[in-house]
Amino acid sequence: MVPEKGPLAVTGDEPPAPGVRSDWILLPKHGPCFVCQPDNPGGLRADLYRDGEVVRCPFRFRIAQMGPPGHAHGGSLAALMDEVLGAAAWLHRPNVLAAHLELDFRRPTPLDTDLMAVGWVQATGNRSVRVLGRLLLPDGRASVEASGVFAVARDMFTRPFFG
Repeated sequence: MVPEKGPLAVTGDEPPAPGVRSDWILLPKHGPCFVCQPDNPGGLRADLYRDGEVVRCPFRFRIAQMGPPGHAHGGSLAALMDEVLGAAAWLHRPNVLAAHLELDFRRPTPLDTDLMAVGWVQATGNRSVRVLGRLLLPDGRASVEASGVFAVARDMFTRPFFG
């Protein structure tokens, strides 16, 4: 992909350090989204925040998302990372959706533990955005590392999700 100028700078392989949490901007909820909508009874009910060019999502997986005993299910981990990476892509270029996601499960993700999901743009192309992300344990190690390519799909959307 060829980097291009846009509303946000391309950040590369590492996210910027977190800003002051009180300055983070809560991203709007959209539709009956499985990941972010608090009214979806079966959903994750995650809050995603804009921290400059980065999307951050403090999160705790609960028993409803259990896979291996005491740990989060891989599908729940994938859903959260898809949403965080997608939101980061939308901050840079609206009207995109996932064309390719890759996740590396580095270590088990325990339930009822304060985690931080982070997503940021690595590069942009004419019709796509490449995004990277991590799900961080309290000690700063990644339990999940993710990457994705989000392709422009204007006809799929009638209103913006993230501002």
